[in-house]
Amino acid sequence: MKKEKIFSKLNITNYNNQLEDILEKKSFSEGVKNILLNILYKMETAYEDYSKVKVETDLKKNILEETIKIIKTRCNDIELVKPKIDEQTVLKDKKFIIDKNKIISYPNEKNVYYALCHLENDTFKIGKQYSVFQKPFEEFLNLGYIMDLEELIRDFDGWAWNIVSGDIENYTYNLVYQNLKILLGKEFIINSIQNVNKINFIDRLEKQLDNLYSEKVSSKIKESIYIISVLEYISENKEREQKLIQEKEKLDNELIRISDKKEYLQLIANEKKKITKQIKPIDEALNNNKILKAYFKQENAKLGKEEKTISIDEYVEKLQVRRKKLLKDLRKLSNLMKPMNYVKQKFNLQKKCDLLNKIDFNKDLNKQKNDAIIKLQINFLKAIQERISREEVKKRIIEYVYILRYYKLIYLNRELQLKDVEKLKEHLKMTEKYLITRCCNFKMMTIFSHNIEKNYEIISEILESSIVDLDELNIEFKKKDGKIALNIYDDNMIDKSIEYEETEDINVKLGKKVKLFI
Repeated sequence: MKKEKIFSKLNITNYNNQLEDILEKKSFSEGVKNILLNILYKMETAYEDYSKVKVETDLKKNILEETIKIIKTRCNDIELVKPKIDEQTVLKDKKFIIDKNKIISYPNEKNVYYALCHLENDTFKIGKQYSVFQKPFEEFLNLGYIMDLEELIRDFDGWAWNIVSGDIENYTYNLVYQNLKILLGKEFIINSIQNVNKINFIDRLEKQLDNLYSEKVSSKIKESIYIISVLEYISENKEREQKLIQEKEKLDNELIRISDKKEYLQLIANEKKKITKQIKPIDEALNNNKILKAYFKQENAKLGKEEKTISIDEYVEKLQVRRKKLLKDLRKLSNLMKPMNYVKQKFNLQKKCDLLNKIDFNKDLNKQKNDAIIKLQINFLKAIQERISREEVKKRIIEYVYILRYYKLIYLNRELQLKDVEKLKEHLKMTEKYLITRCCNFKMMTIFSHNIEKNYEIISEILESSIVDLDELNIEFKKKDGKIALNIYDDNMIDKSIEYEETEDINVKLGKKVKLFI
């Protein structure tokens, strides 16, 4: 452990040196430079707790290097605003403002770091082939990624884990992003972010879910994510909602058109003929100077007196660009006529229409979104049970204890954590009970009561502790006023105390401190 701390100090010194070199070339004020150096220090000191609590995290070096990269390549200026003076005219009710590559922020580490994270707002780019889902997915994934970055500074200070719910910008995106990060694994997310060809991320996401989970659970998870992303994207935005309805109508009409295969293929054939006719005169002009000059003269004659007359070289270049585009369109149409491509296009179109048809635009969209979020959480928990059932490595099973503890404390909204959502309590209980049973069967966890239900209840209460390292918990049972008091200690300080009716089912010695994990 001592060696690790020494190396940690050496590493942060090295990163500090890197940042200082970058700051020397920036025109930041001394106050800004100190804040940026403090951010790096806080990230380094908080990382150990962060990675312990969350489990599915990137390496510390990668996180620090990414922050330094943002400062170096994306941040040109940072203006600090004095509280209760300048913000009345500049920030108003915001904590920071981003104007291109300039940050305007309160003079504290959290707000400046949040702003830096928002400079990284194009991590995920989704291909146009996803049509109506492209923008919703991009917004969801990019904002989810930003909030995931912010968490290290937001909820960890190097001493404790304290979730600052008021600083979570979008509870829906944060929850669903954390769902995906846990379900897919940190390696998948990291590799996807580093992958140059990001436009097919959704395809890879779907395949990964299919590979890891049963068909039924995977299918329901994918469906919920599509619906939630769309509903959140149009939430309280009538312009987006109307545009989506119009795009949905276009997709429905396209599906009707493509469903008549004979007529559809004939339409494509007719379109190919039109393009071929457009290419023919271009080829004639490019291969015959006399025809080229005649067309060139006609082209210039069309231009008004105020417009600049183009040269013959410019005209040739214009024809070549036009020809290239027409050939590209021709190849695209030819590919659509291939049997496999026709089937694939119809399948993808049918899938989009089916998903959008699950949304009733005449009913409360917010209620539909909330229902979809709950449905996603239920299937998330089923997926986690599947993963736990296949796990045989003790270390990984213990990691799932941390993962489930972290998951239970995610906020559904500003006030409500998942552990307190009535519609999820039974599903959470089932998953947690299954995980605890596996831990006990592997003889990894202390059995506090001979009564299975009571044992689950006790351990579940223990796992709601926000103490970072569950290995460091000390648990003690004492008699108190005819009842049994369960005291959970962080070192020698009581972090939490729960009272039970006195029972003979307690399996540990009263007054003796014991560990959760054996």
